[in-house]
Amino acid sequence: MSTRAAEFHANQWQGVFYLTGGGISLLAELLETPGASQSVLDAQVPYAIGALTDLLGQEPEQACSSTTARQLAMAAYERAQALGNRELFGLGCTASLATGRIKKGQHRAHWAVQTASDTFTFSATYDSDRSGEEYALSNHIWQSLQQYMGNHPDQKVDPGVTQMHASATPSLQKLLNPEPFSHCFGHPVCNLLFPGSFNPIHEGHKEMLRVAQALTGLEGAFELAIKNADKPSLDYLTLKERQADLHGASLWLTNTPTFDGKAQLFPGATFIVGVDTLERIGQLRFYQNNADQFDRALACFEQQDTLFLVFGRQQDSKFKTLEDLQLPHTLRQRCTGVPQDKYQNNISSTQIRQQQRRQNRSSDH
Repeated sequence: MSTRAAEFHANQWQGVFYLTGGGISLLAELLETPGASQSVLDAQVPYAIGALTDLLGQEPEQACSSTTARQLAMAAYERAQALGNRELFGLGCTASLATGRIKKGQHRAHWAVQTASDTFTFSATYDSDRSGEEYALSNHIWQSLQQYMGNHPDQKVDPGVTQMHASATPSLQKLLNPEPFSHCFGHPVCNLLFPGSFNPIHEGHKEMLRVAQALTGLEGAFELAIKNADKPSLDYLTLKERQADLHGASLWLTNTPTFDGKAQLFPGATFIVGVDTLERIGQLRFYQNNADQFDRALACFEQQDTLFLVFGRQQDSKFKTLEDLQLPHTLRQRCTGVPQDKYQNNISSTQIRQQQRRQNRSSDH
């Protein structure tokens, strides 16, 4: 019987574990020690990329990364919310350790712990055989749990492990609850809002906001929804990073991923959207082909006096604008297109992330 596992089972925490590529011996130690049902609510080992995709709602851009570990931890935490009734946590780990085949780059692991109030992330590199690296990783994760969630707050994580941490105020913690909620950093203007994921924020986003302010005469703010219907919520470290990238611009954080939900949080608002986003808002298939849900969303825009300022976008060889869309009449009359001569910027966050990944892979080799 493991003493450290027995101690962990006896504390106030209940959690879910999602681990891939490493850390499995920690899970075995927890489950082999009596009392596991007191602290382990669920555990999964999504080795196949399809299994990992199912957990995250989309295929990760990089399977072994700090970002993926955070997403796994948040997915685990949200699963714990549905299953537990004490202090809850989610632990996610993704690792690329020694195997029978030669691997490119360093052997490494990333793991994260998500609670209602905190996000912790850890990263380490290894240089041993499979059993040695698995043993070291398992011990490192144990050190993390004992320091932040166990009965040994004086326990130090190995100095070779890189750590990051972000905590949330009680107000921010409400974003992880199911009830609609918003929180503003900066000037709380809400008549002109630019929703997006801003991963990362780029000059095109900033130019869109400047053009929208000039066209409407309104002061604008960015809006970032931490929840997504199909993917884990954004963790507190990610929120902190996205806010920092905005360099002091006003930012609303919400937990409403749909536009009818945003409309109810911000009555009378004008939303800045790209033509591709508006196309999704106006198509039945993006409401699970549920006609009632679609009709309720359109009715909500009317009830809340919601407007849309629509920016064109280059798609293949054509610059697509509002005039190219077929929309329900009730939605179309709430939209104003931005003239092409006012804005034509083809910067893409996806392209920026792809370039960053190529640079990271080059630096690893």
